[in-house]
Amino acid sequence: MAAPLKSATNAVKKILMTRPTYFTVKYSINPWMDPSVPVNEEKAGKQWETLKSALESAGAAIEVLEPNGAENFPDLVFAANAAVVRGKRAYLANFHYAERKGEKFFFDRWFKENGYETVGDDEIAFEGAGDALWAQKNRSKLFCGVGPRTDARALDDVAKKLKNDEPFTVFGCQLVDPRFYHIDTCFCPLNEEVAIWYPKAFDQVSQHNMKNEIELVAVNEKDAKNFACNAVVVGKNVVMNQGSDETGKTLEKLGYKPIFVDMSEFIKSGGSAKCCTLLLE
Repeated sequence: MAAPLKSATNAVKKILMTRPTYFTVKYSINPWMDPSVPVNEEKAGKQWETLKSALESAGAAIEVLEPNGAENFPDLVFAANAAVVRGKRAYLANFHYAERKGEKFFFDRWFKENGYETVGDDEIAFEGAGDALWAQKNRSKLFCGVGPRTDARALDDVAKKLKNDEPFTVFGCQLVDPRFYHIDTCFCPLNEEVAIWYPKAFDQVSQHNMKNEIELVAVNEKDAKNFACNAVVVGKNVVMNQGSDETGKTLEKLGYKPIFVDMSEFIKSGGSAKCCTLLLE
């Protein structure tokens, strides 16, 4: 593989990842999860390391949360769900399902130990940057998935508690397909003005509203089911699960370099490259 392109115009992205020490599928809380289909834990570990290396080669700086004491929380590896971050403030997730609620302790501890102020609401379901993606200059727009995992009440609370000197607007996007239960499984901002998405994951009103806020380029259903939108953008590099060739061609036409990695073990749990990462800055 040729060396990834680096963008001289973009600041280094700082990303949090959680090592998959205890990753497995032992319950089912989305249509992808089947405990009878075992995870190859050794292979998952190698896939995670490959993803981390690909992101670093693309120009990202990776922070790693070691899941010490988190034996009962196999989904802690999906760091995207930890929080949504603005500056040095993290609005923590309040997980919808009981199986994941205990993850909050580990993420809260990591943020506090690393100089972040943590906020949130224990009464409102919200699943972090899995359901909250920044776009536009200075992160002036926050697209939030609502429905399956995140309560619509979170929109106002996030806006209030992440408020700082740079204004931003929160947009609620209703998710309607159970396969795409977080917004980061079906929507991926590439830069300040353009995003890829799978339109049918959203209701008609959300589709209309989103088109008014950002230029959208659709991916087909085959690639959407292959988690093409669950990608990590670093400069002009887009790191994503292997196999989405049509989306790869689309990205190249848009001036991006797709970098394909094997995320097959994590897809057994309904997550891919983006789910394993949290943008810090």
